[in-house]
Amino acid sequence: MTLALAGLAWWANASGLDLRIAAALFDPALDDFPLRANRWLELIGHRMVLALPIGVALAAVAVAAASYRIPAWRRWRAPALAVAATCLAGQMLVQALKHHTTLPRPYDLDTLGGYTPYPQHWWTWARAKAGGALPSGHAGAGYSMLVLYFAGWSLGRPALRWWGLAVGIAAGLGFSAVRILQGAHFLSQTLWSAALLWLLAALFFYPLIVGRRGGGQA
Repeated sequence: MTLALAGLAWWANASGLDLRIAAALFDPALDDFPLRANRWLELIGHRMVLALPIGVALAAVAVAAASYRIPAWRRWRAPALAVAATCLAGQMLVQALKHHTTLPRPYDLDTLGGYTPYPQHWWTWARAKAGGALPSGHAGAGYSMLVLYFAGWSLGRPALRWWGLAVGIAAGLGFSAVRILQGAHFLSQTLWSAALLWLLAALFFYPLIVGRRGGGQA
């Protein structure tokens, strides 16, 4: 799945779909994206969303801590720690990568009301040359909810697994759409976030899922 999402992200950029979507949302008369400063999109889709993975991580840590006092919660301890690790590592890695990728936000491009030309290179070691937008932190915050899918899988809870997948996809797509509409991210930048969060969740939950299979549990 990680490779499929990464491939889709690469195609969205290489095919020009990124720029076509951004150009369709850009208003030349305003020389800006009309929804860039929309009050509700800014509040819910920009300001509040980053609290989601942090809140989930803290709740997961609380569950893991409580499991030492509540015997019935012991089976949730390892999945809860994996949830916390995925959410926290996801946000830290997204922020780190932003300093070394060059693709800027749509509204920063000189062809879309901004000031910078389209970059010729993908990576940079100089922070001054970074675009500060790839991958998308807000999309990543939404896609961090994919941990519910992996938690359900590791616990042998099909309902939690598939509902978690639906919630993760819906949250990721929803927050991605908000930032794309605001001209704050290209489609590919949000898809890279999905690939990254899926990869991290798979890595953190792999020992739990494989261990469960090896234990012969249904």
